[in-house]
Amino acid sequence: MKQPARNPSSQSLLVWTLSCLRPHRKHVALLVVLLLLEIGLGALQPWPFKIVIDYALSADRHPLPEPLAHWLALLHGGNLVGLLVIFVVAGVLLQVTNQLVSAYATQVQVDVGQRMVYDLRYRLFGHLQALGLHHHVTTSTGDAVYRVDVDAYAIENLVMSGLFPLATSVTTLVVMFGILVHLDLTVALLSLTVVPFLYLCLRFYTTTLVNREERVKEFESKLIERLHETFSAMRLVKSFARERFEADRYTQFGTKIMTARIAIT
Repeated sequence: MKQPARNPSSQSLLVWTLSCLRPHRKHVALLVVLLLLEIGLGALQPWPFKIVIDYALSADRHPLPEPLAHWLALLHGGNLVGLLVIFVVAGVLLQVTNQLVSAYATQVQVDVGQRMVYDLRYRLFGHLQALGLHHHVTTSTGDAVYRVDVDAYAIENLVMSGLFPLATSVTTLVVMFGILVHLDLTVALLSLTVVPFLYLCLRFYTTTLVNREERVKEFESKLIERLHETFSAMRLVKSFARERFEADRYTQFGTKIMTARIAIT
């Protein structure tokens, strides 16, 4: 029986993305560690407040578990205010540490993203130079410039604004769901009822936004093409006093692109 053909686009895109990440695997590994640490610190943030409510303010009914109670007793000496100060300081330190890790992760993320963008630009530039003369005759210079200068950021958007946030969000949801299952299984199961609606919304907006985004990209490429044509023929524009005409043409087309870009947000 003949097997149905599979669409290799998703798999090939993943392989291509991993090939772009491979030269920067050390920075990527550091970024993964920082993101996991950020997720762990984020999951710990509510716990100092929980301990204050459940144990510090209700010490008579809910004493602290051992050996934590013994260790804290050595610090605050049985003083409730001292115990509250310890938990408040712990919460502040946890928040500050989380912000420091988040800031460093953002710095590493920008570093890796820019390195991938410039690597892709070099590859695109070399590929465009290797194309035949017929391609350069039939394709405008502005379009080639747009591909190298603007489209190269697609790899950063794909990885740093798509792949890593998706993996971080999924990991965070799994961790939070595990904690919620441990605390209350019923509430955890009820929280899953929103998943089908979120999935349907994502599917709908993804299918509609892709076509709109491609259309906006084509418009932006044509805008760069018009700019290149105008500046390349600036002597003729000046000679025939066509500055106002070119400015109006650029404004009209730029407004059209701006409207299309706003429509997809």
